[in-house]
Amino acid sequence: MTLGTGAPQRGRRRTVRRINTKLAVAAAVLAVFTMTAESFAAQTVIDEIVVTAQKRAETLGEVPQAVSVFTAEDVARFGYTTSADLVRQTPNLMWHSILGMATPHIFLRGIGSTTFNGNQANAVGLHVDGVYQGATITYGFGLLDLERVEILKGPQGTLFGRNTTAGVINFIPRKPDPAAGANAQVRATYGRFNEANVEAAAGFAIDDETAVRIAAVTLNRGGYVANKNPTSGIKDQGATDIWSARGQVRTLPGDFDILLNVHGGKNRSDIIPGKQVGVVCPAGVTVPRLGACTDFFGFRDTVNTRESFTNFHSYDFIDTWGAGATVTWHGEGFDVVAQGGFDGNKRKLNNDSDAGAALALKANTVSKYHQFSQEVRALSTGDGPLSWIFGANYYEDDLQAFQNYAANGYGPGGLSRVFPVEEGIASSMHQETLSYAVFGESAYAITSRLKFTGGVRWTYDRRRADRRAFLFNATGYAVNFIDRPTALSRLLVDTIPRTMVGRSWREWTGRANLAYDLTDELMVYANYAHGFKGGDFNGGALFAPAEATIVNPEFLDSYEVGFKGQTPDRRLGFEGAAFYYDFTDQQVSQNVPGATVTLQSLANAAKTRVYGAEFSVTAQPVDALFLQAKAGLLDAKFKEFLLDPGNPATSFAGNRTASSPRLTLAGTARYDVPVGAYTLSAQLDGSYTGSHFFSVDNNPALYENGYWLANTSLVLHSPGDRYSATVWVKNLFSENYLVTGLANTSLGFIELFPGMPRTFGLTVAASF
Repeated sequence: MTLGTGAPQRGRRRTVRRINTKLAVAAAVLAVFTMTAESFAAQTVIDEIVVTAQKRAETLGEVPQAVSVFTAEDVARFGYTTSADLVRQTPNLMWHSILGMATPHIFLRGIGSTTFNGNQANAVGLHVDGVYQGATITYGFGLLDLERVEILKGPQGTLFGRNTTAGVINFIPRKPDPAAGANAQVRATYGRFNEANVEAAAGFAIDDETAVRIAAVTLNRGGYVANKNPTSGIKDQGATDIWSARGQVRTLPGDFDILLNVHGGKNRSDIIPGKQVGVVCPAGVTVPRLGACTDFFGFRDTVNTRESFTNFHSYDFIDTWGAGATVTWHGEGFDVVAQGGFDGNKRKLNNDSDAGAALALKANTVSKYHQFSQEVRALSTGDGPLSWIFGANYYEDDLQAFQNYAANGYGPGGLSRVFPVEEGIASSMHQETLSYAVFGESAYAITSRLKFTGGVRWTYDRRRADRRAFLFNATGYAVNFIDRPTALSRLLVDTIPRTMVGRSWREWTGRANLAYDLTDELMVYANYAHGFKGGDFNGGALFAPAEATIVNPEFLDSYEVGFKGQTPDRRLGFEGAAFYYDFTDQQVSQNVPGATVTLQSLANAAKTRVYGAEFSVTAQPVDALFLQAKAGLLDAKFKEFLLDPGNPATSFAGNRTASSPRLTLAGTARYDVPVGAYTLSAQLDGSYTGSHFFSVDNNPALYENGYWLANTSLVLHSPGDRYSATVWVKNLFSENYLVTGLANTSLGFIELFPGMPRTFGLTVAASF
């Protein structure tokens, strides 16, 4: 690829020779192991996976909706360490951020958000063990002692509630088990860029009814981007420093199952520096591209994506803590579940936002957040033709935040053109959310093969925000962190006098599903779902009172048909789905060039249309060989979207939605070879991400061509899989690719963010 060329291209600019070389290498890796001695019984059939996608335990094949699942074994085999890694094997899922791991842009089937403001919710709801997490700044985290991850596609408002118009990602930890006795697992990794990760977990029974489980993980990696600015004093950037821990106690007295947990963590990672694309271009360059254009200060970045010219250490430090309880009572033919939790976090961000050599633009943010949620539900447990679930949910959160941007490099009056000093723009915000709901769903077996499921949810949603923004004198603070008292002491003028806004909504959501078993091994289904996401406050409001608004909720009607099946011998499994979304008032974040500065807009797109399909085939043709192939097709476009109602030139009708490649692919091949009493497993996995835009205005400079990523591993397992050692390589062919971008054209630059280079290492694991 040519980074930052901007001009959309239908295909990759690669020679046929390079493609054939990659395919030949991949084939050779597999051939070494598939041509060895006869197969042996590593795994006789494809595993059945139990999920809780409908808030009751069912096998994945019984659930009549599109669900992607990663088990604990999958997480280990693919070498996943963070939440963002799921994108590697999930077609139609995009996950990236401009702030390291915090506030990721998550898109599922073309629906998501490009905002980097921590107060705005994502359309993909993230849950931990079924508890909704409202703070998007914490969505990037280290994976810790998981049982599985479930990715539910399409609106999930009936059972999972608010802010799930695109879907739900549910991270489900391992639970303590009194029957399991004492056990422990440890995994340690050392790799390129001094990557050093350790994950450990242990469980033990106190008595026949009570057990405890504790787990912790630390993820550390040095910087992989060299700093070339001689005045910065920084050698490299992009380091990761994360740790998190969880403790659980579970007791089973009589008909009760009581689970208590506490959890917390710290993120002390760098913000990965972007590459600057200047907007001052020479004659003949119609689209700004990396290495061809300069910013307003004459700086021209290099084309090497592993080089940076930032001026100071950029970081996003986040502390998290929380506790929760789940109490289940087993009655005659039904269970009652009470599940609640409290979570909080605090943040301090310091970022060289222009990514150039000049001390031009710097961002600071501090925030405090907490949330409380409680759900009570009852569900049937009998084997009759009718099953049901109903309940009520309560949720509230509170966010206090201060952010500022110091525009030191733009000279006196750089933002307002009025004051004869270097200026900064700052805002303070207090935002509160309240939501409660009642819901119910039932399924009835009309015949032994035909089942109808229907459910509704009524939600009350309220959001309030108290906002103030002002210009301040930023002279002398080109590098130093600027806190709220300092900024207020240098006040120049209010741009948004203290403004309090609040809105509330009462909405119905629901779904209807018809599933039919054509045979004992093949099910087909049709599903309709209506979802809604509450209105959001524009966390980027800085320059005018008209920006400080709460936009309308978004509504999505989903129509989906699909199938799931397997052969009678369970050596071949397959599934597919085709879907159509009719999307109204989609909430869209977009940077808009202003007369002197770039504005952060939050608006409703009147109509969005999405349709696509997904397919997956899993095969175990012989006991030692596992194969899987997945594909996602997508067409997501705005039908009606006028960003500025008074300016027809701001119409985005016909544009593709951000981060919505038309084609995504994923695949895995694994072969097991006996080596005496040991087992040697070779795996090759890869993915293809088609061309896509990073912004809804389809700016050709914020565009990435399609790219392939390949990974490989070689694992030696001891008998019983008690010990293992893995040699692995990620991004095997050292693909140079972009993950996202951001336009600040009014300030003289566009910023592009490259993906990880090739990494490799060794992981050892033990179970006791």
